[in-house]
Amino acid sequence: MSQKDAISEDLTAQTAGLSLSETTTTTTRVKVQVGETEYLVDVKKIPYFASFLRSQQSAGQSPSQEKVEEGKDDAPAPASVPKHNAIAFFDVINCGVENGFRQFFRRMPAVLADYHVLCETLDFLGIDVLGDTRTLKEIMKDLKAGKSDWDEEWDTRVRGRKDGARDAAFRLLYVVLKGDVLDSANAAYNMTVFVVSHYSIFKYRARKMVREAFEERFVVSDKQRRELDRWPKDSYHDLGAVDETTGLEESDRDADYYYYYSDYSD
Repeated sequence: MSQKDAISEDLTAQTAGLSLSETTTTTTRVKVQVGETEYLVDVKKIPYFASFLRSQQSAGQSPSQEKVEEGKDDAPAPASVPKHNAIAFFDVINCGVENGFRQFFRRMPAVLADYHVLCETLDFLGIDVLGDTRTLKEIMKDLKAGKSDWDEEWDTRVRGRKDGARDAAFRLLYVVLKGDVLDSANAAYNMTVFVVSHYSIFKYRARKMVREAFEERFVVSDKQRRELDRWPKDSYHDLGAVDETTGLEESDRDADYYYYYSDYSD
């Protein structure tokens, strides 16, 4: 049996008898109450909950099946929902895990202190933020993949992968806040400039938070600050920029044709 199959089998065993989201027994998505709210949690993507459910079962605290009335179907009634204390920003985290880390920029307050708490919570939950992108070079490659290109053979425009680029912007913020790039200040600066200068890819909150993270972690030279100031965090060039207090998602409207200079740093 491969390691991947072993992990899958272990997770299936851990979720047995719990309130599952699917009818299949191989699902790793479990309904869990965190604080006052119920969530559908993928314990493969959020490993902490696999351990949490295992510890409940070991202590004999796993949810029990309700009895079925006589004459009814023999299938067991739905299990009760496991309960866990509140976890900071868990609603945002669960959404980001399922739909991409770019969701953090859309749903988090634009406050750097909150991002510190977010990153610590991601680590606590065992979430693999970096995945296969273990180096700054790999993150930069993903950032640049968001740029549109021109196919000369077909004389047509090829749209960039903006969703992947926006996910990579959060990975950049994560490694900067975690202090994993202290010996790569120049690379982190170049990537920060790339993010803050590309309005057509990275929206208001992503640009604002990436820049603030860089300025907090590193000593910024006068030359670097002048370059960063060419691209104000709250610029009117945003299409669909949101007010920090509303929580409304930013527009994904394509701005490449409107702000061509945002691709200056190829």
